[in-house]
Amino acid sequence: MRSATLHAAACLAACLVVGGTLAHAKGQMPEDLLAGKVVISDQRIPIKWTSVGEYVSRLKSMNKATLWYDKKTGKVKIEYAAFFARPINDVQVNLVIYDITGGSADRRGSWEQFMSKGDRVLFNSITLDKEDFEMNKKYRLVIEDRGRRIAAGEVIIRGEGPHYSGKVEFSDEETKQKD
Repeated sequence: MRSATLHAAACLAACLVVGGTLAHAKGQMPEDLLAGKVVISDQRIPIKWTSVGEYVSRLKSMNKATLWYDKKTGKVKIEYAAFFARPINDVQVNLVIYDITGGSADRRGSWEQFMSKGDRVLFNSITLDKEDFEMNKKYRLVIEDRGRRIAAGEVIIRGEGPHYSGKVEFSDEETKQKD
């Protein structure tokens, strides 16, 4: 009788250890550790990993606080990954960009993003033009599901203005006019 009780107790302990390990492993997905965040980068974000901890660490190191417009094209390509606390119950979410430079959130644009129902991660990219998004401003990228914010990240987009020599040239007509 005692050996049956010990055997049952050992089985129960093994089940608790295995169950605890599975529950611990289940909570160790990148979307659990990065829930509610948008990782912003100028490099392609990897979508595969060998270790969750290494992957999360890599994404955090890739996350950029500042990106620069290209001097020649006047554009910046933003690679991003958004992580959600719960699976999305739709095939569409919206990326909304706000200018938060002055402390208030001024909505600058919105784009539909498509994914599979039940996903908890969105990998995508967007190209911004400095004619539409001013340089040297701070922007918040927000992923919304039916108007509800589910992930956000911030970035400052920098750029160089025109360079002037300081030299002024006047035409002959302008120099003759004195008024």
